[in-house]
Amino acid sequence: MKNMPTLLAPAGSMRPLMTALRFGADAVYCGAKQYGLRAQAGNFDEAQLAQAVQLAHAAGAKVNLTLNIFAFDGDLPGMVRAAKQAREIGVDAAIVSDLGAIARIAREVPGLDVHVSTQANATNSETARVYRALGAKRVVLAREMTMEQIETMAQALDGEIELESFIHGAVCMSYSGRCMLSSFLTGRSANRGACSQPCRWTYTLIERARPDEPMPIEEDERGTAILSSRDMCMMEHLPRLMESGVCCFKIEGRMKNELYIGTVVGAYRRAMDAYAASPVAYQADEALRRQLRAELDKISHRVYDTGFYFGQPQVCGEAVGTQQAAEYMGYVVDVSGGEALVEMKNRFFVGDRLETVTPGGSEPLVIEDIVLDATGEHVGVVNVPNTLVRIPCGEKLGKGDMLRGPVRNRA
Repeated sequence: MKNMPTLLAPAGSMRPLMTALRFGADAVYCGAKQYGLRAQAGNFDEAQLAQAVQLAHAAGAKVNLTLNIFAFDGDLPGMVRAAKQAREIGVDAAIVSDLGAIARIAREVPGLDVHVSTQANATNSETARVYRALGAKRVVLAREMTMEQIETMAQALDGEIELESFIHGAVCMSYSGRCMLSSFLTGRSANRGACSQPCRWTYTLIERARPDEPMPIEEDERGTAILSSRDMCMMEHLPRLMESGVCCFKIEGRMKNELYIGTVVGAYRRAMDAYAASPVAYQADEALRRQLRAELDKISHRVYDTGFYFGQPQVCGEAVGTQQAAEYMGYVVDVSGGEALVEMKNRFFVGDRLETVTPGGSEPLVIEDIVLDATGEHVGVVNVPNTLVRIPCGEKLGKGDMLRGPVRNRA
């Protein structure tokens, strides 16, 4: 391993951003109110972006801003202004996909690094050199590349330009996200930041002469998600990734909540640090590797696979719906005197055995008492989400940690 890769986490709003920093991200990527490909995320206005930069830099982390729509002529002046504004605020890099926008931002906004978005689908070393000549510092590789192709490309470039690769999260069914399905079906363009994710919808097959006889493509009463990809998970292949020549590992998920972000960032952070400390010890510690992989099953996700890293990924069948082994119970707003002030997310009872979610891992926490913060009343359960309650926690929780518990039948 020449250099320790960095870990880049998504942040759709302020709380996921703070969670990513607390759980060990080296950098976060977020969107402004315009020019990004996640228009439905909370995103950041100028004041919030400035606060995000301040928090990240105080934690020794960087902030990357997505300006990755495919631009029309009328968009380019605004994108350049947004890039200049980001530079003045202290943003470290802009993630850009449009060829003209890459060249123009690199030329007109010196001091702001340009990272070429995965939407640009860079798949070879010569393409990377072209982007470098335009002023880009980093290329986010197309998700369609295999591990062997990435290793070959990194070796060919030998540090001429930085390479970043996705290692976890949802994967678009279309080549590097260049999808027209949402635009065709709903008028919302995926390449302009407004994807309605119709690939996640369920479908049936209709024969033209028999319009009243829809036929399921799979034997499933819900139809089929024939266009829906599995989620990527590369935890079990982390050692090879660490030696691949990629400088940054990217997690997908700007639409995800803080429990998802904390769980995924925390698991990969611990794995990366353990491997960097001793590759031999990490490979030998099967219990640790199983534990970290199991963490990723506890969040909401589709069936996992390894994307294109080791061949053609699975697309349909088991990918219908999502699964999770634990449920989000609460966010720790503050801790004082062995008590945690918790914003309750799903109901839990006195006597429940929950789990902590912290940067150091998880451990059991039995709920011995629940006190309503507003009134001081001791209760056995709270049924209203976002209610603030106080619970005993000893030294097990810190501000920004979370609680999870078993998934309950809500019927």
